Amino acid sequence: MNKASAIFSLSLLVFGAAVTSCADHYDGDESWSPQVQNATLTSPEASKISITASPDGSTMTIAWPVVYGAGGYAVALYNVNNPETPVLVKSDSIDGCSMSVSREEDTNYSLTIRTLGNQKYNNAEAQQSTEYKFNTFLPTYAEIPDGSDLKAWFEANPIPEDSASHLCYDLAPGGNYTVSGKIEFGGHQVTLRSSSKSNYANVEMQAGSYFDTYAGFTLKYLNIDAEATNKAIVYFSDEPSESIQNLIGEKGCYFIMDPVVVQGCNITKLGTSIVSANGPKYDVRVVSINNTVVELDKTIPTANNAAFVYMKTGFITDFTIKNSTVYSREKTDVFFIQHGGRPKDVSDEEQRWVSILNCTLANIAYGKNFCDYHNGQTTYHYALKNTIVQDCGKANFLTGLNKGQSSDNPTWDVNNNTCWRDGSDASASQTGIKNPGLWLTTDPEIDPAIPDFVPATAQQEAGQGDPRWLTLAP
Repeated sequence: MNKASAIFSLSLLVFGAAVTSCADHYDGDESWSPQVQNATLTSPEASKISITASPDGSTMTIAWPVVYGAGGYAVALYNVNNPETPVLVKSDSIDGCSMSVSREEDTNYSLTIRTLGNQKYNNAEAQQSTEYKFNTFLPTYAEIPDGSDLKAWFEANPIPEDSASHLCYDLAPGGNYTVSGKIEFGGHQVTLRSSSKSNYANVEMQAGSYFDTYAGFTLKYLNIDAEATNKAIVYFSDEPSESIQNLIGEKGCYFIMDPVVVQGCNITKLGTSIVSANGPKYDVRVVSINNTVVELDKTIPTANNAAFVYMKTGFITDFTIKNSTVYSREKTDVFFIQHGGRPKDVSDEEQRWVSILNCTLANIAYGKNFCDYHNGQTTYHYALKNTIVQDCGKANFLTGLNKGQSSDNPTWDVNNNTCWRDGSDASASQTGIKNPGLWLTTDPEIDPAIPDFVPATAQQEAGQGDPRWLTLAP
């Protein structure tokens, strides 16, 4: 038997065993009777419950061992980030051994399972439920004390060269931290986060401070004061390791394969980039900004290009910003994204995505194309959905995503947006592609100068803008 046949046969054996075990309480076959009758059943053992996340992390499958003779299971899952007020995620009666539910990162869960009786075989339901607690937090590698200068702390506690592949450092909820200069993480994948999803740590970026990396990097649940820094918050190293060069193709690119993420952060007075590379040609495979508010400040002098996302010679393969707000109190002339590289610098088959989803954008790149890079490529993909755009880019904001070129070469996914410019509707100017989608034509009534981003009723009812500002009941 060859290897493929052996694997297939084993898969069938495992599948058959799973189907048999999960069906032991099923009585659809009148000629079949269970091993357990006339009994009071027990609930599934907590130690044998398994939780498996989907590849993209958006859902999870909860599985438990079969209880012979059962008539099903009463299952309830709660979000217990606040233990005093549990939030029900799903409650159901399950005729099987598993259920799939939505999954949130960095969340504490409590699961209860109670075995139901089977009247046909005179089996009574379990008298007690099984409770199982679990969470979706990345395990903590180290805790950094409140009041620390992160630069000094990492100098005193350097990352071991043989450390785990992904290191998570916890900052104290509500704690106060400074960054007095450059912190080099090199090729280590690092997460810096508040250990509480609802109580952010405070980080003050001082002059000359930034996080230097050539690996995946994550900032979570932080209030970041960026006024004093004159370099990007996340800066891709000028001296990457040759070990990440030419991972795809042979054209000299340095590849950051793990994601770079800014999630659940509030960033104030950013006068430079949120992520930047000013030297080597990088291909950063994923940059994700989610559930974050960024205030840009054009009055702060910077030592390098101040595009919100800047890659001098490289590019980002998949850039997504969602459920977020990026704004300046005054109109700015900085690009949202500026790249010097393109997918062809890796190979002719490489693709590139820019996705702006459920966002509020105001006073960015006013009077110029919203983005600046090679345009009109068939390998480019753009998405703009459920977003409020005010005084951003030229009159035709839409084609500004494609450096101003009207072209059907890229793939476009555009719908349910508002484009407001100089106090009036600019939806009629959003042309140049086959399907520019639907646009609301009424004033969104946001004011970045205050700032106030709670949109008008029409935008709220349409589900437009950063969800944090939507105040109407769903």
